[in-house]
Amino acid sequence: MHIIATTPQSGLKDYTNFNKFLAESGFPYITRNRRSLEVLQQENQADGVVVWYSEGPVLYSGGEKFFFHPSMAKNRLSIYRKQGTEDPFVRACEIEDGDRLLDCTLGLGADAIVASYFTPQGAVIGLESSPAIALVVKWGMKLYDSPMIWLKEAVNRIQVINSEHYHYLSNLPDNSFDIVYFDPMFRQPLLKSQAISPLRSLANPLPLDLKAIEQACRVARKRVVIKERSEGTELERLGCSTIIGGKNRKIAFAVIRVG
Repeated sequence: MHIIATTPQSGLKDYTNFNKFLAESGFPYITRNRRSLEVLQQENQADGVVVWYSEGPVLYSGGEKFFFHPSMAKNRLSIYRKQGTEDPFVRACEIEDGDRLLDCTLGLGADAIVASYFTPQGAVIGLESSPAIALVVKWGMKLYDSPMIWLKEAVNRIQVINSEHYHYLSNLPDNSFDIVYFDPMFRQPLLKSQAISPLRSLANPLPLDLKAIEQACRVARKRVVIKERSEGTELERLGCSTIIGGKNRKIAFAVIRVG
């Protein structure tokens, strides 16, 4: 996928972070010169254009735009803070402060943010195999700011790594993390969102491989957790028997206890 990078029409006051982003991504920098994104894309035969804003990068591709935002995690954590309602993901993972959690399929990072909130003394690392998604989310998280300090800190703590999860897991020693988590892309989306829609076209569509689950069980000290639609068949295919969620919820979590 050929992606170029540019600035808003108004330019930037500070190029420091943008230059770091360019160095890390390797995306060619194209000066804007008042040209539209469509013209820049056509002239450079690009599949997408990243526009760098002070609050983070936005990827324009296929008539859609992709950017980091914590809305679902923000909603879930707000409900917990106001009502004390247990989050099904937290229940499935049994997250304790100090835990190290590896999210093997980061995407927009909603679950990683929730995990980070509950383990401020631990660590949350998110793997994303798509370079475009990984870079946009990584820098969006790094630059994220909010008057809600508890949310800002949870987002900023997450470490994003551009890597295919099987390769990454295979190179880890035993018991490297307390929890290893998978949230593969659902075949049918549960909801429509301006930010989530382009994620589907950029994300890795391949189903989970049993070999990846085996590696996850070796790496995890406490448990491996897999997310799926309640009516889906992936958990059955993967041989998972301990399910949290189910008929009355849209989402189910398979739990594999290890150790």
